[in-house]
Amino acid sequence: MMVVFAFLFFALTLDEAVKIAVENNLSISSQKYSLKDVEYTARAAWSYVLPRLVIDSSYRRNLELPEAQIGMQKVKVGKPDQTQITLSLVQSLPIDGSAWYLKESQKYSYDSQYYSFLAFKNEIIFRVVNFYITISKLLLSQNIAKENLDRMKKNYEVAQNLFSAGLIPEVDLTRIETSLYEAQLQLKNIEIQLHQNLQNFLLVIGKDDIDPIPSQSIDELISIFDPFGFFDSITREKIDMENSPDISSVKFRVLQLDRLSKAQRGQLFPQISFGFSLINSFGSFIEQRNIPVLSVGANLTFDFGGTYHNYLALKQRKISVEFQLEDLKRQKIKSLEMVIREYELVKSRLELAQSRFASAEKSLKSAEELFRYGKLTSVDLMDYELQYENAKFDIISAKADLLLLMWRTIYLTGQLEQFFISKNQVGKKSNS
Repeated sequence: MMVVFAFLFFALTLDEAVKIAVENNLSISSQKYSLKDVEYTARAAWSYVLPRLVIDSSYRRNLELPEAQIGMQKVKVGKPDQTQITLSLVQSLPIDGSAWYLKESQKYSYDSQYYSFLAFKNEIIFRVVNFYITISKLLLSQNIAKENLDRMKKNYEVAQNLFSAGLIPEVDLTRIETSLYEAQLQLKNIEIQLHQNLQNFLLVIGKDDIDPIPSQSIDELISIFDPFGFFDSITREKIDMENSPDISSVKFRVLQLDRLSKAQRGQLFPQISFGFSLINSFGSFIEQRNIPVLSVGANLTFDFGGTYHNYLALKQRKISVEFQLEDLKRQKIKSLEMVIREYELVKSRLELAQSRFASAEKSLKSAEELFRYGKLTSVDLMDYELQYENAKFDIISAKADLLLLMWRTIYLTGQLEQFFISKNQVGKKSNS
């Protein structure tokens, strides 16, 4: 049945799923264009500090020329057509450098947006990994549930025959029938979860022309990524989360607000400008060619407290974001500590589940032998079978949780994409 099911979907490795999501996820594509928008805005901010080159031209035609009395005769003076071209180079020089602060604020705005984009991409990759492992776990669970259901059906057929022959009481038949319904319900619940996760997986992948399904099992993923070795290494080495994308984004947000507040403060000081112009005028009474003009200006605007209070507001906003930054750092450190503690618990849980499975497998074999010789009832045998199946579920669940803990740790550092890239590079080197 699973072979037919697999042919309906496009099998993907975890690495392939991540690559497809990074390239095709619509939210990531939208974030890329937003980042470009901020990048161009940051480039445009150079206009705050660089001089402006202005070309101004005008044309006039006098419909009636003025007349001058010369002797006994009136003479029209001037020319009907007049043109003027002015080429000016203007440089503003705020006393406290507010123009440069404005330029820097746009640059830090881009930096903040860039790391926010990396953090968002890290979030999408983590969702891909989460769905991939969950679906892999559900596929294995589906197989176990189907095996359990087939066994329950056979047990129920045998129990019906034994009850018809008067060899077992009705209560035993009813108990086996109830277990059969439980097995059917268990399989149905797994299929519902599998369908929901496959739909979400398709959405996060962002590729509508395929129906993705994991091609790597939980055991294969553990063999490839070695979560035990990963956690052994991070317990010996300090994990750097200071430079994670989400923290870096907030850091640059603080810098942006700092520069904005300084630029706003600069509006309280006079703004000085220097200009140099060349004037060319034709058609007037006196023609001027390349007449140099040097201009110096100063401007101070009062808006009855608005500028000052805007400056104070930006200062308060900066302090607020600084507290957010410290809170984010604290939360990430606590999350990492919890993951490492949880790893020890999941590791112990996996060891217990494996021991339980070995014991349940041994007990089932003994029970089957006793049942064969009529020393054990079918109801008692069913209990051993259920213990064996539940032990399988426990192992799959513990292994999946172990993998998810490893990926959550990398997610906290914001290095999921880099981790996949480095794994691919190592794989290529080993193949070559």
